Amino acid sequence: MALEIELKLKVDDFGPIKEKLKQLGAEFEGDFFQADAYYDDCEDSLINSDRCLRIRKHKNHLGEAIELTYKGARENHRFKSRREIGLKVEKAEELAELFQELGYKEKLTFEKKRGLWEFGGCKVALDELPMLGKFVEIEGPNDNMIERAQKELGLGNLKHTPQSYAHLMEEAIAKTGSKKRRISFDLK
Repeated sequence: MALEIELKLKVDDFGPIKEKLKQLGAEFEGDFFQADAYYDDCEDSLINSDRCLRIRKHKNHLGEAIELTYKGARENHRFKSRREIGLKVEKAEELAELFQELGYKEKLTFEKKRGLWEFGGCKVALDELPMLGKFVEIEGPNDNMIERAQKELGLGNLKHTPQSYAHLMEEAIAKTGSKKRRISFDLK
């Protein structure tokens, strides 16, 4: 089990951030298209205890990968921090069927476009989500390294968004009054 420590920042434009990453010698790891499906029981036991169970499908120029992730409740850090267990899996549909049999249902699914960079010992993700817009997510081994990367990228003046994308998506859906639980870039 690993400890995930991350900082999430809302931005309007990725252009200046990409340029800064290039200037600073960051390594571009690729562009990804992701679909995240979140599961919980009928009483929302996981979400109510600040935990999550997710199946993520990644696609990029190399192909497709599937990952099962469990995230524990947040821990006391300056930035969002929680225990995380991630496993590569081969069959998302069979895993979803197993969850159904165990009493977990798909509660929310949404798409995300992610550009991933390695910089200063941190992973820097440039994420775009339907309904939510653009975010920079900096994940690293400790608060100080994350904060240093934030400052070096010229983002030191931006306020940290502590909520998860799933929480932000739930808020955005509630504002629209929609009953839709699958959110995609094709919002027809």
